[in-house]
Amino acid sequence: MIRAALASACAIVAVPAAGPFLISPAAAQEPPPPRRETHNLFGMTGLIDTPSARVQPDAQLSFSAGYFGGFLRNTLSFQVLPRVEAAFRYSVLDQFFSPDLDLFDRSFDIKILISDETRNFPAIAVGLQDFLGTGIYSGEYVVASKQVHPEVTLTGGFGWGRLAGTGNLRNPFTYISDGFEDRDTVGLRTGTVRFGQFFRGPDMGVFGGVEWRPSFVEGVSVKAEYSPFDYSIDAGSGDFEQTIPFNFGVDWQATDLISLGAYAMYGSTFGVRATISLNPMEDIAPQDLGAGPMPLRPRPPVEQGPPPGLGPVVERIGPAPAPGSDLSLDALELESATDGARWAIADVPAGASLDGTCPEDAALDIDAQLGVVDGVTFRDAAGAPICSVVLRPAGQRYVETKRLRRGGYDTSWFADQAQHDAAREKVSAALRADGLDMVSFSLEPQRVRLEIANPTYNSPPKAIGRAAVTLANALPPSVEDLEVTLVEQALPVVTVILRRARLEAVAETADEERDSWLGAEIVDTPPRPGAPLPEFEGYPRYSWFLTPALPISLFDPDAPLRADPSLRVGGRLELARGASVSGTVIKSLAGGFDDIDRPSDSTLPHVRSDYRFYLQEGDPGVERLTADYLFKVAPEIYGRVSAGMLERMFGGVSAEVLWKSVDRDWGLGAELNYARQRDYDMLAGFRDYDVITGHGSFYWDTGWNDMEVQVDAGRYLAGDYGATFTMSRRFSNGWEIGGFFTLTDVPFDEYGEGSFDKGLFLTIPLRWGLPFETRERVPITIRPLTRDGGARLEIFNRLYPIVREADRTDLKNGWGNFWR
Repeated sequence: MIRAALASACAIVAVPAAGPFLISPAAAQEPPPPRRETHNLFGMTGLIDTPSARVQPDAQLSFSAGYFGGFLRNTLSFQVLPRVEAAFRYSVLDQFFSPDLDLFDRSFDIKILISDETRNFPAIAVGLQDFLGTGIYSGEYVVASKQVHPEVTLTGGFGWGRLAGTGNLRNPFTYISDGFEDRDTVGLRTGTVRFGQFFRGPDMGVFGGVEWRPSFVEGVSVKAEYSPFDYSIDAGSGDFEQTIPFNFGVDWQATDLISLGAYAMYGSTFGVRATISLNPMEDIAPQDLGAGPMPLRPRPPVEQGPPPGLGPVVERIGPAPAPGSDLSLDALELESATDGARWAIADVPAGASLDGTCPEDAALDIDAQLGVVDGVTFRDAAGAPICSVVLRPAGQRYVETKRLRRGGYDTSWFADQAQHDAAREKVSAALRADGLDMVSFSLEPQRVRLEIANPTYNSPPKAIGRAAVTLANALPPSVEDLEVTLVEQALPVVTVILRRARLEAVAETADEERDSWLGAEIVDTPPRPGAPLPEFEGYPRYSWFLTPALPISLFDPDAPLRADPSLRVGGRLELARGASVSGTVIKSLAGGFDDIDRPSDSTLPHVRSDYRFYLQEGDPGVERLTADYLFKVAPEIYGRVSAGMLERMFGGVSAEVLWKSVDRDWGLGAELNYARQRDYDMLAGFRDYDVITGHGSFYWDTGWNDMEVQVDAGRYLAGDYGATFTMSRRFSNGWEIGGFFTLTDVPFDEYGEGSFDKGLFLTIPLRWGLPFETRERVPITIRPLTRDGGARLEIFNRLYPIVREADRTDLKNGWGNFWR
């Protein structure tokens, strides 16, 4: 019923404008080809000023600027999930309040694709426009889009709120309840989700249009639409006056990143739009530049002999029917810990006659019974191996690994300290050439333990792979177990144990990625408090940097965008493992924030709303100067203690503990802080406000569409109690896009404009756009307003971000880089 009604709306509104483009009914039966959809002036996927039931490719991130008739809309939109599109918009409405007073408006949109387009029915989407904001553009809609020809798409829908316009139809929900008649007028200071407004009001509007993509002009779309928007209620906005409810325009996809649009709007003015659009899942810079890793050099063959626990081995590899066997078995089971192979153990009863041969036919029967095994070992009644049958290549690799681990390589070198030192120096030099730092190195006759810091590679598995190949090429042949530990900020976060024989067997094969992962053992790294590994370089260590910086101030009505070109200098002194002193100083070069003069109207302690004084008086200013100690108390438990100038506005003492196992997709944390507000000059002085603050935290990598959830509950800087809820999408290349909101015991009216703290954040890995390896990332946080409620300390080295990329799931997702 709903699909039919929307299809009718689509046809009623759009067909009169589409007549010249409709070629034949048969054309409408063709499924829509994949294509990149266009944005509207609101920055969402749509026609010109109205939405459509189309969405962007999964994870597409777009910034749009649209202008017409005194309305400027700047929109950041993101395809959160394949069916969910969301946007944050900052609009400027000229002369909204009076000829001398504009409105600067912040709002959020969301659209959900309910059903895909089929041969006979359109795609259908439901959307909420300006559902979290002042409500200037507040409206809801149900919309359908159908491709009726390879070049032509029709769109039609029903709208409420601003999309009801002057009221084309009576709101059908009013037939259900009279309560749907009422829709409150816009409240400019709400900043809350108005659940009671959705799909309410006496009227419902109809909108729709047509989009034509001529095949003879690449990247061009021609659009026409009927829009129910009534802009007369936006008092005094510019010189714009609506004369007709129709819009016409042309969009041009200039490049993969840039699209442009020009429109004739409502019979009286013109509009333009520019969009920059990219996809975090698609790297824009080549990812395989450079010389690549050294090829793995196999060791010389070891003396042959039966592998331990297998007995004589025969191979029966390749397609062959199982002729059947009458051999009875006492027991049959799958062995565990077989380096990725699926290996069966079959117990032959006493007295069974094998006639001196290995029962290959019985192995084929077992393969069929258990559903694909790579090999079978037959044992006698005493448990001793009789023989083994290899059925697949994975079984061959397993047998070879067992054979090599049996021994046979000379270990006399281990008694010569000079060979120890030479091996260590060789490994260290090769690691330095690969951009890795050796933290510690311990060598045994058949095992090596290596700790590395990775300042270079954006993908941790790439660093692990380079280190493993270096060890395999540099160490004596008897060293079989390669144990590589990643160290982040002095914390050993994960250990990967690899079998040298397996790496040699799978290197440069079609399945090297899969087989090397199946053979890897991922474990939590113990703190080793009683037996630290030999440190390769001594302490203290010192490093420093000098970089340009560009602090930005957003959304001040007096100047919505301010920037202050600056220089930032920083240094770090490592006194012992995990113990360091570090800090940064910033100096303005242009005084870009000197003209901020908007006073705070907050009734809460001014823990954030006096930020302008820090920007203006802290020049130069110490952004942070802390003594930190990071440590492990157990393989899965991390700790941190920090003291000093913790951030721009607060100093004090901070302590944190985190439980996070490499085998779990969730973690728990707790943090406790004593914080005192710093003087505005950002030097050594303090003001007379202090607070004890802290939070308990829950972290969860859902494993679904790269989504992660974080909940932090506790006491905030203004003394309020509550919780912050964060949801983000983090990709394997380091991109992260998410949003958060905080609800505390501060009433919305007391909080002030915006009602509660909320915002968006992005983390952009520079490797994504640069043709060389780097781990540098650019964090961006966008808050519509800076208020005092729900404010938390900005600790630069919280534990979870340090360790979260080193668990089993993250390593598996990035293991494709192991051999690169």
